[in-house]
Parts: sequence; structure tokens; C-alpha cells
Amino acid sequence: MIQEKFSGASRRGEGTVSMLPVFVYAFNAVAPILLLVLVGYVLQRKRVFSVDFFKQLNTLAFRYCFPPLMFMNLYGLGSLREIDLGLAACLVGSSFVLTLAGFLVARLATKERDRKGVLIQATFRSNYAIIGLPLSEGLAGAAGIAVTASMQAPTVIYFNVVSVLVLCLYAQSGGGSQVKKVLRGLVRNPLLQGIVAGLVALTVREFIPVTASGELAFSLSRDLPWLYTALDYLSRVATPLALIALGGQFKFSDVPGIRRELVAGTAAKLLLGPVVGFAITFWFRSMGWITLDPASMSALIAAFGSPVAVSSAPMAAEMGADGKLSSQIVVWTSFLSMGTIFLLAVIFRAAGLL
Repeated sequence: MIQEKFSGASRRGEGTVSMLPVFVYAFNAVAPILLLVLVGYVLQRKRVFSVDFFKQLNTLAFRYCFPPLMFMNLYGLGSLREIDLGLAACLVGSSFVLTLAGFLVARLATKERDRKGVLIQATFRSNYAIIGLPLSEGLAGAAGIAVTASMQAPTVIYFNVVSVLVLCLYAQSGGGSQVKKVLRGLVRNPLLQGIVAGLVALTVREFIPVTASGELAFSLSRDLPWLYTALDYLSRVATPLALIALGGQFKFSDVPGIRRELVAGTAAKLLLGPVVGFAITFWFRSMGWITLDPASMSALIAAFGSPVAVSSAPMAAEMGADGKLSSQIVVWTSFLSMGTIFLLAVIFRAAGLL
């Protein structure tokens, strides 16, 4: 695996060259995102489809494809017992601190109400669910995949619940019904509906008897393959559809009007996020609450170093926030995160943690 390549190169005194695979893994994880955005952008420039089409595609992805993706991400866990509670607390705790920091970023960066929620979301919400697995596999192999997959439940739940809260807080008008509007936003949010369904499925699985061969007496994939396959198909197209829709609505001409907020959101995600996230990580380790090995470090790099989540753009647009700003932040953080991920991997490799 990659660790062997690194160690071999280190013995030959070729540490700099040995980091090339890390950049390749970062590039391979992020490049598909940019290519699909480019597809949408080219279709828009060539006027193959109308702007309304891309908006409808955005709605399709958010309301009908991302819920199955959320469900399948959770259903793919063998059991909730697989979750390392210490590492989960570290990730959620870091995300909470970054959320608080996001309020400060939003306050300093903009006066526009519908942009504040977008900036807060960009500060803490990463594309962990999409690029986490391929990236962690490249950095730590099968062990990295196992840890990263087990951390998807707490991170996906936190990201989506808090995103709905902050977007509702700033996208909706104030007044006595504000709490009702936020609660309605939580209940009606398709991503949260998918998460709840996944958690229910995992909970029910705990009570399903096991056969003599060690298999569950009932599973969706074996006993309801038509339903499982349909959900799997929808989950697989969620991200590609959202990215093409994002590219179809992307305009470089939008940048001047949102430059200040775009720079703030990008810097918050790619600079502030890793600094705060790993500061809290090493504090957790100093307290003895977590242990750090290549597998856990690969998951943490995926969480703190990856770009803003693709689903944040359609969510912002659907909830009345500034969808243009959110889309721009997704694209620019995706492009620049190749450097962030590479730098983090180099630093922690040098520290002997990868």
C-alpha cells in the first residue's frame, strides 16, 4: 500500500518524490467533481438545455436522489456499534466549533441575509460522504475505508441538521413564527428524511434474528432486491445530477458581485477548517479520548481537507438562500482542495501519522 511506498522512498532519501501518489489520490478524488461541473457548464454555454432545465435537474437531485443516497450511506453500515464514539465526538465537536466560527465569518464577510447561512454552511460542511471513501482508501487502504465509512453516520447527520437550521435562520423572514418555520424546514428536508429512514433501518436490523450461517434472516438486498436496486440506482445518480446542474447554472460573471463572500467562504473551508479541526483532534488525543493511526488520520483528512459538500448547493437554492454563492463555493473549494489535501497528507506523513 501507499505506506510501503512512502517508507521505501524514505529509506532511499527520496521523501519528496514519494509524495506524488498522495497528490494523485487527491486529484483522482476531486477531478471527477470538476469534470461533471464542466459538462454542465459546456451544455449551458452551447445552449443544449435551458436554465430552467438545470434548475429542474437541481430539484430532482435534491428532492428525489439525495434522500436515497443518505439512506444507502447509513444502511451500508453493518451496525451502529461499528462507530468509534471517541472519533465521532471529535468530528462532531470540531464541526460544532467551526459552525460557531462560521457565524463570525458570515458577520464579517457580508451584510446580505441570504448569504450568511451559505457562509456558515461552507465553514463546517465538507464533501466527506462523496470523496471520503476513495481518498481514505488511497491514504490508508481497507482500514481507512472502514473507519471513514463508520464516521459517515454522525457527520452526515450533523451536517444536514445544522445546515437546515442555519439556512432556515437566515433565508426565512423573522417574526414569531420563526421557530415553526425552522421545525417545518427540518421535517420537510428530503436529506433528513433519508437519514431518518437509514437510522430506523439500522435500529430495526439490531432486532432481526441471525440464521445458523450467520446471516440476517431478512435484508433489503436479498429479500427485496427490486427496492434495494431502485434505491441504489437513485443514490448513484444523485451526485452526478447535482454536479451537472451546478455546472449548468455556473457563471463566471457572477463572481464580481460575490467576490468578498466567495473568498471568505473558500478560505473558511480550506484554511480555517483544517486548522481548527486538527487543533481539536490533537487536543482529543492529548486527553486520551482518541488514538491516531493511518486509518483514523485518513478519515480526518477527508473530513477537514475536502471541499464543501456538493449537496449544499441544491439545498441552499431550494431553501431560499443564495444558490449562486453556494455553487461558486462548491466549485472553487473543489478545485483548490487538491492542494489542501496534498499539503495535509505531506505534513502528517512527515509527522509519522500516515
